[in-house]
Amino acid sequence: MGKKKDPFAKQLKTVVSIEEAIDAIVEDYEAKKKVSPELRPAVFRSLFDPHSATTYHSEKVGRNVVIYGANKEHGGLKDGDYLLSPSDPNIVLASDCHGLSFNSTTKSTIDTLRFLAKFQPKNTRSRVAYWIDEDSPMIPSKLAFRVDQDNDTHYFLAVIEEMTVTQLIEKLRAFGQRMAIMDDLTLETFKA
Repeated sequence: MGKKKDPFAKQLKTVVSIEEAIDAIVEDYEAKKKVSPELRPAVFRSLFDPHSATTYHSEKVGRNVVIYGANKEHGGLKDGDYLLSPSDPNIVLASDCHGLSFNSTTKSTIDTLRFLAKFQPKNTRSRVAYWIDEDSPMIPSKLAFRVDQDNDTHYFLAVIEEMTVTQLIEKLRAFGQRMAIMDDLTLETFKA
């Protein structure tokens, strides 16, 4: 077996421009943190079409099924991202070790994009979304950022109080509407 090819091999210039854009956001954050020490790090999330910043819009994501709430048009949750009640799969349990994944460094964001691209269909468009200041009142109630215990550059947008799947999807949609998406830095994955 040969070495797997990088799905972004034909897009190196764009990956560099994404790195530059993320670095600029991190530098801006560092400058603002000097004035406001309570400011939390910027966090970045990798996106792949047809999904939005915080919800999924297909029946499956890789091997994982998508769990929909009351309105399928609002998107759903990827099975495994959140902890569902074993007795009632319509209930999402509080957990600091589950949630949507975010990265806080350029390297971890690019590594995540490269890793996830391996599982996308050919020519799938990918983007990066970001959020600055996790203590903002714009984070819906019962959600909070939690640092991954295994990797301090990785964060979960975690459920901190039990709710229904439909309630969580609505909260994620509201949060996603306040995230900035780097649409001008799009990539397409290529299967070589």
